[in-house]
Amino acid sequence: MTVLLRILGVRRFQAINTAIIRSVIQQRTMSEHLERTAHNFRQPGVSEAVVTSIQDVSPSVKQLTLQVNNPHFSFKAGQWVDFFIPGIEVFTGFSMCSAPHKLKQHGILELAVQVTDYPPTLWVHEKCKVGDKVGIRVGGDQIIFDPQPGDPKTDILLLAGGIGINPLVSIIQHVAHLHDNKVCDTGKVQMLYSASSIKELIFKQTIADICQRIPDVNCQFFVTKENIDEQDQSTSNSIISHRIDGSTLEGALKNLDITSVRCYICGPPPMIASMETYLQELGVKKEQFHCEKWW
Repeated sequence: MTVLLRILGVRRFQAINTAIIRSVIQQRTMSEHLERTAHNFRQPGVSEAVVTSIQDVSPSVKQLTLQVNNPHFSFKAGQWVDFFIPGIEVFTGFSMCSAPHKLKQHGILELAVQVTDYPPTLWVHEKCKVGDKVGIRVGGDQIIFDPQPGDPKTDILLLAGGIGINPLVSIIQHVAHLHDNKVCDTGKVQMLYSASSIKELIFKQTIADICQRIPDVNCQFFVTKENIDEQDQSTSNSIISHRIDGSTLEGALKNLDITSVRCYICGPPPMIASMETYLQELGVKKEQFHCEKWW
C-alpha cells in the first residue's frame, strides 16, 4: 500500500510538473509573439469569424476560409491577423493568403497554416471544423502593398521561403485584381518562391495562372530538398533544384528598376538575412526592403 501511494505520488508530481512546464512554454511563446510584434500596427478590437472551409493544400499545410461579418473589418495585402481560439490561452499570427477584394466582395479571407507542435496550429490541423468560431485582429506594417490611383509605377520583387508565401501571394493576387479592373499600373513584378519540395509549393498554380495572364508578372519556383529531373522552361512555371542565391537575384533584378524597386521578403530569419545581404551587394538599398520574419 505504501509503495502504491509513493508511485501515485510520483506520477501526480510528474503530471503537475508537466502541466507547469507546458504552461510556462505557452506563456513564453505567447509573450514572444506579442514582443516580436509589439511595434507593429494593430487594429483595435477583435472580430468574430466563422470557419466555412478547410482544405489540404500540401502535406503540411491546411487552408482555412473564414467568413467575417464585421463591416468595419479590413486589411491590406501583406498583413496578418492575431488568431484567437476559444479554449486555448495562447495565440499566434497568420498572414492572409487571399487578396483584400475577396473580403470586400464576399466577406471572406483565407489563411494557410503549416502544422507545428504549437497549440493554435495543432488545433487548425487536428480539431478545427466547419462552423467553428474564432477571433481575429488585423496587424502588421512591415509588408503592406496598397498602391493608389495616381501613384507612380514601382517595380516589385517578391521573395518567399516556405510558408512565407502567404503575404506575398496576397500581394500578387492584389496586383492581378488592380490590373484586371484597371485601377492602377503597379509596374513589373518578379517573384522568386522557394520551398522544400514540389508538393510544398502551395499556390503554385494560382501564381502561374497570373503570370501567364499578365505579361509584366513573372515567377520562378525553387525546391531545396528534391531533385527535378525534367524542368518546364517556361518563365512562369520553371522549377529549379537549388536555393535562391545571389546569381538568381541578379538575374531577377535585370528586368526591374534597381533604384526604386520595392523588395518584399517573407520566410525564416536566416533566409531573410541572406536575401538582404545578396541584395545590398547588388546595389539595392536597405530602405527598399520590406521584411516579415516568422519563427
